[in-house]
Amino acid sequence: MIQILYLLFLLASTLNLIGCMPKTNDSEDSTNNSYVWKIPISSNELAGSSFPKILVANSIISHQWQNGIPIIVGFDKDSGKKLWQWSDTFDGREFFCKDSYLFGATLVFRDAARIYGINVKTGTTNWKNRIDVPSRGSDISALGETIFFHGSSKYFFSANISTTKIQQVFTIQSSASSYLGSTEVFIAPDSRDTMLILPYSLSTRTINIDSTFITLFNLSKNQVHFTKLLFPPQYFAGFDYPPVFSQNRIYLAANNLILCLDAKSGQELWKEQFPAPFFSSGIIYHDGMIIGNCEDTFMYALDANTGKQLWATKTAGTSSRLFEMNGVIYFTGGGDGLLHAVDAKTGKHIWKKESPDLQRNSGAWFFDSVTGADGKIYVSSYLSLFCYKAAR
Repeated sequence: MIQILYLLFLLASTLNLIGCMPKTNDSEDSTNNSYVWKIPISSNELAGSSFPKILVANSIISHQWQNGIPIIVGFDKDSGKKLWQWSDTFDGREFFCKDSYLFGATLVFRDAARIYGINVKTGTTNWKNRIDVPSRGSDISALGETIFFHGSSKYFFSANISTTKIQQVFTIQSSASSYLGSTEVFIAPDSRDTMLILPYSLSTRTINIDSTFITLFNLSKNQVHFTKLLFPPQYFAGFDYPPVFSQNRIYLAANNLILCLDAKSGQELWKEQFPAPFFSSGIIYHDGMIIGNCEDTFMYALDANTGKQLWATKTAGTSSRLFEMNGVIYFTGGGDGLLHAVDAKTGKHIWKKESPDLQRNSGAWFFDSVTGADGKIYVSSYLSLFCYKAAR
């Protein structure tokens, strides 16, 4: 019920773009679309899976699509030469992975109830495991050798990367139907305790009432620090990306709202409403700003202390998650298929790049995550992996 209501809300919010249009801050598109190197990730059909790119030493780890089967590949980040490939999944199914985490030489990622650990030096399986209860999504948060994630009903889990042990860390004590959001973990600055942020919604189906909560759980003491009702009944909020912790504050994107809470008390410090949700990009913290790409086709920057809007830039609505490097925010636009580079301080576009693969296939837009290092940016189309010089 609540998942259906959430989808209906997203549809209505995305269509309701009349009014509340912000002042934009933009510049001309760049016509320079030259790349450093390009390698195929699919020989024929458009790649269907997605995987968060990660840089490790001299390699860029991404995905390929071979004969309808997704594989994960390590490439030399400077030349694009293939170093290894991995396909040791439980069932060879197509996956859509949002998060991965590197601990030592082990790259960990999750596909619903399946968790994998890959050796990034050799491309071999260190371990793989399954959760015994139904699970959904692929998001994880991590600290040290432990990852945290949610199931599909009332359970939040941890998994130790070294021992591969999986255990429940928190269970929602309610008979109501639940919808669990993405977690985040941090070390409390004052106590040095390990804290886990747990957002979720409950629905009493018999009377169709939804309520949305956030629990801050102290893992060090194995006790609830606080639980706060974020929204009154009959307002369902889905948390598709993790909250953000910075400067002893918790920031959340919930439907068409961005909220800021005091991490010690749970007190709401500010809340800003927008014409549509932030369900595709989530939000990031950068240099005293909270930045997110809204489904109303604008990217917003808010003062992290006050919530005041600092700038708004016309973008593409639906997008990949945001990646910041050297004061530039990169993402691929689901609404336009372009690779965007936006100056984080001013909100001005530095450039937008069109996928060169569109000359081969009209569906080969840029998509999926963006990453970068050492003056280079890595991005995928539905046919190729590209390396570009960074905008800055």
